[in-house]
Amino acid sequence: MSTNELWMPPEEIEGFVSDTLEDYDLTCYGEENGPEYGVSPYITFYLYHSENDFLDVAHEIIELYQELQTLIDRPLRMVYNNKTQNWVKATPEKVGHKMLREHAKLCYKTAPNDMPDGSVIYTNKYYYIEATSEETPMISARWAFSSSVEGVWHSNTTFSHYTTIKISFRDGWYRSNNQQVWNDFIIKWLHRLKPEQCYSGYEIGTTTVGTMGAYESDVMERICADYFYGLDVDHPGKMGFNYHDDEDGYIDYSSIGAGIRTPTWCFLLSPLWRSKLGKSVEEVKEALAHPDIRITEIPYPVDKHNPNGEPALWIQLGELNLYPVDEGIPELPVLANDLIKPIRCDFLQLYTLDPWEDDPNPRFDDENSPKWMARFDSDSDWPKSDRRFYAKKISKVKK
Repeated sequence: MSTNELWMPPEEIEGFVSDTLEDYDLTCYGEENGPEYGVSPYITFYLYHSENDFLDVAHEIIELYQELQTLIDRPLRMVYNNKTQNWVKATPEKVGHKMLREHAKLCYKTAPNDMPDGSVIYTNKYYYIEATSEETPMISARWAFSSSVEGVWHSNTTFSHYTTIKISFRDGWYRSNNQQVWNDFIIKWLHRLKPEQCYSGYEIGTTTVGTMGAYESDVMERICADYFYGLDVDHPGKMGFNYHDDEDGYIDYSSIGAGIRTPTWCFLLSPLWRSKLGKSVEEVKEALAHPDIRITEIPYPVDKHNPNGEPALWIQLGELNLYPVDEGIPELPVLANDLIKPIRCDFLQLYTLDPWEDDPNPRFDDENSPKWMARFDSDSDWPKSDRRFYAKKISKVKK
């Protein structure tokens, strides 16, 4: 597309919004032989670990990936080849357990070194598994998988880093009596992976667009944010690069190392972030005491952030919902937002490509991103003051 003209003209926006609400599985917008994007349910795990855990984490992700393939109802068509660093047609060998483990070991063998003069070499290790049910990674897939196991070394000192796992899953499959199957799958992997943060909901499907992102999906995210309160923005390659316990106290406020993202459906409150919130497990449950909110305790190990070995809390806000703006401000995300507001990451970078002057297409930037993060606040005017009203309550709060 040309960045000098509108990618989605105003007369086509209303049609896309209407079509999306009728069928999430079939509605995409794009150019012939070009990128095509639409709304998709997703889940992303953000894992915080050290260099010593690199291979173990890679093997866990391989196991997750293999199990996911037993659930999906559409075959994977394209996969990312770690060795050649390009996308190829999926074959049993290329998605097989043996090859994936061999590639993980190959990535791990890359060793850091210091220069002879005493200067430092930074060594980044990345192990990717990516796959899509579409014919190209630049289409919002009904099933897609993307993981990046990361390790960073500096002068023989190990720095922890976020590893991410993201899955797009098919809306129609989930709603066709597979809710419990999916929920059991996620709970199982929360127990095994023990992530620091985790989110699930609806987004513009960007699971396989890559670390650099895509201009068209950035534009669609900003457009759809005016129509759906329940839309999330999730860019693991941009949001996860941060050390939340760096010894020098540095915090990058544009990434999730600085706080929790505004929840829309399911989210994790790990012991680290609950301690930063200053609330006990019981106080969190009391604050979210609502018959349509389900909270599952996930056992977490004792460490410096969790000296008493308290559990993480996996919080599900009712049913998966896009919450159209025209139906009013939804009750459950407001309750969750009120809880996490003290640790909310207000300045999270929502765009993947830097905005530029005279860009004709709407996109998130440093001015409107914090407003969108605060869209469930009582004093918010997102998207416009005259469009804001509260939806009818789903049900009464427990007493």
